[in-house]
Amino acid sequence: MRDRKVALRYAEALLRTAKPAGSLIACAESYAGVLEVMAAHRDLVIFLDSPQVREQEKKELLKKVLGPRLEPLLLDFFNLLLDRNRIDLLRDIGEVYAELVEADQNIVRARVVTAIVMPDDLETKLRDKLAKVTGKTVILDKKVDPAVLGGVSVTLGDRVIDGTVRTNLDLLRKTLGKAQVRL
Repeated sequence: MRDRKVALRYAEALLRTAKPAGSLIACAESYAGVLEVMAAHRDLVIFLDSPQVREQEKKELLKKVLGPRLEPLLLDFFNLLLDRNRIDLLRDIGEVYAELVEADQNIVRARVVTAIVMPDDLETKLRDKLAKVTGKTVILDKKVDPAVLGGVSVTLGDRVIDGTVRTNLDLLRKTLGKAQVRL
């Protein structure tokens, strides 16, 4: 992220505008769609970032391509970013905005790493347990990594709950390495 402080300021402004208008979730979904389009069409990003292209041309393109599919408030926001020469922060602002909307909706993300794909029943139990602990709705971002050998590692905010076989074997190795052996 280029400048999280600036991205946060703009994302908070969008949140403060979208929430009273009743379009908080709609703006978040539209913004995510715009980021997907930009990821798929690198030429659009280059066009918007280009200092050789006039602002009015950029605004017209956004209106023509994205306008019919976007919340009017979001299109106005993108135009504001163009006016303030901050369109290069569009992705960063979108990521921060998504985080703010999830926090506003009492949602938390948990990164879960397992050696194999977690069965649906265990996934549900883990999600319910984490929801009970946090008091929030939990979304699991799952990753399969055979290097963990077994068990599960959960990263929830700045907390890590590591119950993987790999970590336990490493701890055992360190403990045994420190043990004094008498002959």
